[in-house]
Amino acid sequence: MDFIRFFLIMLVPGLIAAKVYGKIGCVDGEPRITTALIFDLFIFLINITGLYFFKGIYTMTALLTSFNCLSFTRRYGLLSIFIGILLAIMSGTLYRIFHICHIFKKRK
Repeated sequence: MDFIRFFLIMLVPGLIAAKVYGKIGCVDGEPRITTALIFDLFIFLINITGLYFFKGIYTMTALLTSFNCLSFTRRYGLLSIFIGILLAIMSGTLYRIFHICHIFKKRK
């Protein structure tokens, strides 16, 4: 059961971020799993860095032990979703800016 909870905490924020990225960036079709996994990687790196400096969690074993506390799991999940949405908004905006500039360059 712990594996499923840990797996969902790591995967769901990336899927939400990929969906937001698709809406903001006007990317056609459903979000791809590769986009979600890339967002998951960046979200995980940001969270691990924050936990290292602010919470004193230095190893993956300590992180898994911290997930036994439900308040930590809830806060970690909500923070991951929030960070994912922020990354998706920034990435989608950059995609639109460069995509629009690319269209204008093609017309000339």
